[in-house]
Amino acid sequence: MRKMVSKPKRVFISIDMEGISGIVDWSQVGRDPQEYGVGRKLMVGDLNAAIEGALKAGAEEVVVSDAHGRMRNLQPEEVHEGAQLVRGSPKPLSMMEGIDEGFDAALYVGYHAMNGAKDGVLCHTISSRTVDAIYINGIETGEFGLNSALAGYYGVPSVFISGDAAVAEEARRLVPGIRAAVVKWGVGRYAARCLHPRKARALIEKTVLEALEKLHEIKPYKVAEPVEFRLRLVTPSMADAAAVLPYVERIDGRTLRAVFNRYPEALRGLRAAITLAATSEAE
Repeated sequence: MRKMVSKPKRVFISIDMEGISGIVDWSQVGRDPQEYGVGRKLMVGDLNAAIEGALKAGAEEVVVSDAHGRMRNLQPEEVHEGAQLVRGSPKPLSMMEGIDEGFDAALYVGYHAMNGAKDGVLCHTISSRTVDAIYINGIETGEFGLNSALAGYYGVPSVFISGDAAVAEEARRLVPGIRAAVVKWGVGRYAARCLHPRKARALIEKTVLEALEKLHEIKPYKVAEPVEFRLRLVTPSMADAAAVLPYVERIDGRTLRAVFNRYPEALRGLRAAITLAATSEAE
């Protein structure tokens, strides 16, 4: 049974980019140098608001995992000095590198909805070019679900998320009671009604503080073990490439299946399959 925590001593933050306030286009998350520079400034603004909220809640240690793309989007000197930054890739736990059983809470900043979500701004699951859908134990799962389940494996509750309204709803379905700072409302995949960045940051800080003050109300999100994943890829050639992995079973032209005894192994196996699939010749 998880012990009652009055104040969080250690807080873990995983920060993605597509759900950051004001971001609505791939150019802002790395595909155009000028627009990417704007996106990076928006990203660190949302992050520092979350860190400030965690520190105000009493956190003595805040660890941040840069979780977007090549995972070196954040300029270290711009990140709040009250946090430690995990950056670069590849990382064994990818978007959640640094998480362990010693943390009191996990926060998710700048997250986006899974591929195919209605009005999900820049919605995708891990790779917009490679992955059509991921199912964990039969449940279609996006990046929040994949990562919060890893936190849950270590007994850490996922108590906060920021992003658009679509990812907030996705998170609430998996983690009842999670606090969400909705910073934009999608009007399609590449358009949104956005809060002003200053208002978004104020909302993030306030909601993080509230979430950590009530963290005892949230149970860690866990998936049953052994874990089955099904990975549906965009093209059959991608499945051709990933099907050489000895632990996978190909169940149709684009779908692979595998079973693992422990969740961290399943997550690593899933990411290995996606990485290999991405090497396939594009159709």
